[in-house]
Amino acid sequence: MAGLVAVSIVWTVALLSFSFGQGLLAWDFRFAYLPAADAVLAGDTPYPAVDDPILEDQKGYVYPPQLVLAILPLAPLPVDVVAVLVVIGFLALGLSVLGVLGVRDLRCYAVLPLWMPFASGVLFANLSIPLTLALALAWRYRDRVWPPAVALGLAVSAKLLVWPMLVWTIATHRRRATAWAVVLGVGVTLGSWAAIGFAGLAEYPSLLRRLSEIQSGNSYSLVGIASTLGLGEGAGRAGALLCGLGLLACCTVLARRGDDVRSFTCAVVATLALSPIVWLHYLVVLLVPLAIARPRFGAVWLLPIVLVASPRPGYPEGYETFLPALVTVVVLASVLSAGSQHALTPRTVGVTRS
Repeated sequence: MAGLVAVSIVWTVALLSFSFGQGLLAWDFRFAYLPAADAVLAGDTPYPAVDDPILEDQKGYVYPPQLVLAILPLAPLPVDVVAVLVVIGFLALGLSVLGVLGVRDLRCYAVLPLWMPFASGVLFANLSIPLTLALALAWRYRDRVWPPAVALGLAVSAKLLVWPMLVWTIATHRRRATAWAVVLGVGVTLGSWAAIGFAGLAEYPSLLRRLSEIQSGNSYSLVGIASTLGLGEGAGRAGALLCGLGLLACCTVLARRGDDVRSFTCAVVATLALSPIVWLHYLVVLLVPLAIARPRFGAVWLLPIVLVASPRPGYPEGYETFLPALVTVVVLASVLSAGSQHALTPRTVGVTRS
């Protein structure tokens, strides 16, 4: 245990120090979120033009406006100060996921910073870790209405790729939570766009299409895997759709059998399968089903460490493209083989499903 903690601390400090020294710490805040906040404060649109080359450099702001509005108070601070603050905050948020899910094995906390998806989420300081916390909260308070509604509503509105989680809430007959999640998500998105005078709204669909054209075939997604194999992006998109729909069908069938754990897991993995763009930090969401099904340290907790072989912040090459998918499949198999273990996480007392 002491050795694992020591390695984890040394690894984390080394990564943070190197990134800070290179001026790369909190990449997304530094190059996308804060410039977008400055643009809003100046009365301009936070969104780049469709033909702006910064999209190829993964620096353009491409999210709905609520995120940029939320960080406006940080805009006047020096960039390096913001970077340090948010990275510390994201590190704490990521570790808190385990606490929310009732994990008590300290070895799980010690090994988590060694996961490249987790380390990438912290170093980039993007939405992946907050989205993971939102999924954890949705599970932890699944038998209430408002906590999962707020968690999933805000998550889906911030990053649409999380929408398969609403299939899980529907399949498990959490209708009120689903309805309020949709209402809240739509309301927050429209309200935030109204706050910036609907700047960039008309061009936003085109911006997302252009982003997908640039990045999907070069990412760790099923589209990227198909492109690496020479099958073309069309085949990759078709494969991703079939895989994602298959996972959601399993989610529905398992929900009807009362198997919340496996149903939830299939929905989480479907968010990765259906996304045309997948970066390494996206895989941190696998922490939630793994912590639910296997809350005690075991060999599977070490598996994501192998993704250190695919650490590229840019576009993966060769075998790097396949490793995240292989890790995802093994984690999925491990969780599904663990069976339905509702007692593993504390159930809350509150409103029943309706």
